[in-house]
Amino acid sequence: MTDISGTIRTRALASASVTNLVGTRMYSDTLPQTATMPAITYFVVDTIPNECLGGTIANLSQARIQIDCFDDTRAGANKLADTVRLALEMNNHVTTDSQYILAITLDSGEQHTFDRPLEGSDKRRYIASQDFRVSYRQTTS
Repeated sequence: MTDISGTIRTRALASASVTNLVGTRMYSDTLPQTATMPAITYFVVDTIPNECLGGTIANLSQARIQIDCFDDTRAGANKLADTVRLALEMNNHVTTDSQYILAITLDSGEQHTFDRPLEGSDKRRYIASQDFRVSYRQTTS
């Protein structure tokens, strides 16, 4: 069974609009200290596996996934976040890996912050964070 966060990475990087900005710089959990900007991190905040409907298992799971978009400028981080949002929200009713994605929706609006500069530097990395709700089914293929 494939992890839903890996499926989201696959879906995001399937978008030319996203890869034109970050290439394949989309990392699980944390951003490498030496990562080239712009870049993306993603992680599963929580999951609700196999919801029951009417007393039977419906094989419908949900996950909340946080995606953080990093860049050297606020405008760049915001543009990347918007590009990722559009790419993911257009990926409803598709099968990726072993998961059928029913819906990907924005669960919270953008939150803006920035990293503290690394020691010996005054350069900040700006971050635009978004949480997505993913409804999906595991497939047998």
